[in-house]
Amino acid sequence: MALTATQLAITKLYVGAFGRAPEKSGLEYWDAQLASGTPFNQMVDTIFSLPIVKAIYPDTMSNDAFLTAVYTNVFGRTPDAEGLAYWNAQLAGGQERGRVVMTMIDAGLGTPDGTPGKAWITNRVNAAEFAADLQLIRNYEVDEHRLIELISSVDDINANYVAARAAIDAAVPVRQTANGQATGIATANTDLFMFAASDAANFKTINSLAVGDQVNVAAADGTNGDFRAAAVASAGEVNAKGEWFFNSATDVLTYYNEAANAASTVTLTGVNTLSVNQNAVFTVTGLG
Repeated sequence: MALTATQLAITKLYVGAFGRAPEKSGLEYWDAQLASGTPFNQMVDTIFSLPIVKAIYPDTMSNDAFLTAVYTNVFGRTPDAEGLAYWNAQLAGGQERGRVVMTMIDAGLGTPDGTPGKAWITNRVNAAEFAADLQLIRNYEVDEHRLIELISSVDDINANYVAARAAIDAAVPVRQTANGQATGIATANTDLFMFAASDAANFKTINSLAVGDQVNVAAADGTNGDFRAAAVASAGEVNAKGEWFFNSATDVLTYYNEAANAASTVTLTGVNTLSVNQNAVFTVTGLG
């Protein structure tokens, strides 16, 4: 699916205000606000009044300091004298800071290719749009801190933009929901397999697990920290209601142990197949 014009505008606003893509719930919330009649400029003013944005652009900043920060954060460069004078005049004329930022972004995106800062803001907005769109398509929300990390890696170098898109794709797993199937097949993407207490039998086996795949065997309120570490050299069982990630080339399963309030890991080399029963007990095969 493609983002609507309204969602695109919200995404640009998030890049300018927060330095990241919108999380799914934030994008949907502001999209609904605009659909209900909230003027876009009012939304801009509201977002730029938030404490988290004030921490980036404090009210105590002079107009010169504010514009320099915007140029640095949004265009990856310091302002030229002509640009600084122009935007200073907008602020001196009473324009709200947030609205000036949005106008600056649109102006930067509309400049000819090769203009200093054009590639920077274009790549960041495109990466943010990709992240926002994937969250909607895959019905999965990425944490705001992870979104900051992902978007901050984007600059005016195309290779870094391509790498960021790949990282975004991995950060937004594909939900596998084919209820009643005996076997789930992981795709080329980062996959999320769900096993809540009521539907643990939906998948009895997952084949072709890959780095980055996530297995969730309980609803959030049913998470516990019980587990048995699998033997490294043979098949084994992991009794766990919670979330497990394959997150390295050595098939390290990371499990959040709610009771201990800490992450636990079990290293399983050569994992190929993962089975689960209705008691949310994993049977891992292909070890060694």
